[in-house]
Amino acid sequence: MELRLPEIRTSGYQWSLRLPEGVRLVVDEYVRGGDDHPEAESRGAGTPGGGGVRRLALDVVGAGRHLIEAELARSWETRPRRSVVFVLSARPNE
Repeated sequence: MELRLPEIRTSGYQWSLRLPEGVRLVVDEYVRGGDDHPEAESRGAGTPGGGGVRRLALDVVGAGRHLIEAELARSWETRPRRSVVFVLSARPNE
């Protein structure tokens, strides 16, 4: 499974994840000027100070209902700017 979250690194805001035991992180990369960023058309790809996309690939290793929590925050601030929860349901292979 893959999540793509808009992120502007120069602002200091970065996404952090809390993953349950049945889910593991496989890829964590920042794509500068990604097409999925809401400001991609207005600012242009690769513009200095422009946004990008945090691409997170996850591997589901356990069946069941998993809650994936993500927070967009600055490391020096006590409260996140945004918090989201993704619910993932996985069935065992037969």
